[in-house]
Amino acid sequence: MTLRIPLSLWIAATLVFAAIPSFAQSLPYAWPQTVGTTSLQVLPSNSARKQIVFHNPSTTATVWICPTVSRKDGTPIVCAANGAGALTLVPGQTWVIGGYGSNAIVPTPWNAIASAPGSPFTILEFE
Repeated sequence: MTLRIPLSLWIAATLVFAAIPSFAQSLPYAWPQTVGTTSLQVLPSNSARKQIVFHNPSTTATVWICPTVSRKDGTPIVCAANGAGALTLVPGQTWVIGGYGSNAIVPTPWNAIASAPGSPFTILEFE
């Protein structure tokens, strides 16, 4: 089951964590990215990851995300606009991916591509 939490709540939680000085980052782990028109890895593999929040803060650019490897045949997936295996995030959209079952993990690395160069992209990771 995927939990949908309003973006305003995510932003408030992030600001609270950002206000606490620390040498190590607290949950959620933030992966702020800039995505361009070439597919690139935006999130590495993490065997402890339980949930991922992808958010496209752009007001104009669309961002596509996809796992890096196909389960079908094990080949790498190059993320492409409207390509096979890609999930579309229109401007302002948030996508939450959570693990299922007793071993609820989402360890897969992820790629992204945008419709415009220099597009902002936010990823929050929960362990």
